[in-house]
Amino acid sequence: MTITLRRRLSLALLAGLLASSGAFAQMAEPSPRPAAPAPGGLTLEECVARALDKNFSVRIQSFAVSQAKDAVIISKSAYDPIFGANWQKSVQQSPTALFSTTTAAGSAKPQTNNQNTSFSLTQPVITGGTVTANYGLARDASNYVQSLINPSYNGQASISISQPLLQGAGVDFNRATIQIAQAGEKIASLNLRSSVLTTIYNVEAAYNNLVFAREQHVVAQDSLKLAQQLLDENVTKRNTGVLTDLDVVQAQAGVATAQSQLIGFTQAMDNAADILLQALGEREFTDPVGRVAFPELSPVTPSFAYSYKLARDNGPNLGVIQATIEQYKLQALRARRANLPQLNAVGGAGYSSAEHSYSDANSTVWSGPGYNWNVGLTVSVPLGMRASRAQYRQAMASVQSEQTVFDQVDQSLMVQVRAAVRAVESNQQAVAAAAETVKLSLKQNELQKAKFDAGVATSYDVLQAQNQLETARLTELQAQVNLRNALANLRFLEGTSLDVYRVSLPTK
Repeated sequence: MTITLRRRLSLALLAGLLASSGAFAQMAEPSPRPAAPAPGGLTLEECVARALDKNFSVRIQSFAVSQAKDAVIISKSAYDPIFGANWQKSVQQSPTALFSTTTAAGSAKPQTNNQNTSFSLTQPVITGGTVTANYGLARDASNYVQSLINPSYNGQASISISQPLLQGAGVDFNRATIQIAQAGEKIASLNLRSSVLTTIYNVEAAYNNLVFAREQHVVAQDSLKLAQQLLDENVTKRNTGVLTDLDVVQAQAGVATAQSQLIGFTQAMDNAADILLQALGEREFTDPVGRVAFPELSPVTPSFAYSYKLARDNGPNLGVIQATIEQYKLQALRARRANLPQLNAVGGAGYSSAEHSYSDANSTVWSGPGYNWNVGLTVSVPLGMRASRAQYRQAMASVQSEQTVFDQVDQSLMVQVRAAVRAVESNQQAVAAAAETVKLSLKQNELQKAKFDAGVATSYDVLQAQNQLETARLTELQAQVNLRNALANLRFLEGTSLDVYRVSLPTK
């Protein structure tokens, strides 16, 4: 009787294990990972395009580039010619009469009625001087009897030149202001490049992390299903007297653990979606991201020498410092020239005429019936010149300080590139090792199921093998994320992300 009961229990247990083995076998296969998002999904390229169009940092830096371009125009406009025009009429009458022979009307009060029209064209020159041309016609009338021509029409044509010889002199000194503005435009463009590269990297990392979070959530759902299946089976077996309450409690703890893990993974998945939307520049977080999937990877063989050269040539950070050093050098040049006395040469020449009409005055002024010329020097020397010398020392200190910053950033860039290359190499190996682990875990799970089918293993042993398989899948998924983020970081340092996503930026 006892032997018969034991056989029945063994048969019931074997039947239950065989029934559960089919379910475990069905759950054991890894969920397929799509190569690209299904219709209605969102690709990484689309995310990058949306981010560059709406990202706040990129938009703000674009305004800075526009302002820097205008600063160059402003600096060049200092050498635009300046046109001037003046018209003036003045009437004057003396309050008292003079001698009777002074005015045409005897003892009438003296009167003058003058009118003047003049034009000027001033051209600042890159040497620091100015050239001014003047032309004018005037009409002078009075009631003085001494005036031979009354009214008198006067023509004037002249040119004047002013040129500094020491302080403020020289093409390089005056061109420096334009070059400083051009360096500022280059800095703004490089900062825009840096902002774009940073945005692309942030989008890549956020996208990859969202894919990982969602895949991780799928793994957690599978684990919960397996834990619930084990609980149901243990409850059934306890009711038949095969298992005890302890086995049921252990299975219940497994379900609770899986549920807690799923809750945490759900939160991580939602947070990852918000981080991606933030990187895209979204202001409202109402629309779901949609389906996402890892993009395919091309074989990569990283080289430190090649990557470091790209980082130095294409990376914006060193370029910004180099442009800043150039600005400081130009400021030092101007400060050194300002540390000189003011010595200016001035000169001018002109013709004048006096006729009975405007047309006669205009036609005869160029033949030079009247002329004038002048030359001169002006000198101004601040005693001590302490301010200008201190400004020069400040400018030179800025150059030396920024050069030190350049060396420091270059060293840091070298370390970052070395670390990035190592990260790519090690994560490539980690992906290969994780893939091999998944294969072995699959084989182990199949063998464990075969042992279960033969009655030499329990359902708990099969579940343990399944958990190891899921852990292996999760490890492989983490390795895939790490590799993609490492590649994104290396492209960020090299500045090659712009080529990958076909982003064109203005260069200066």
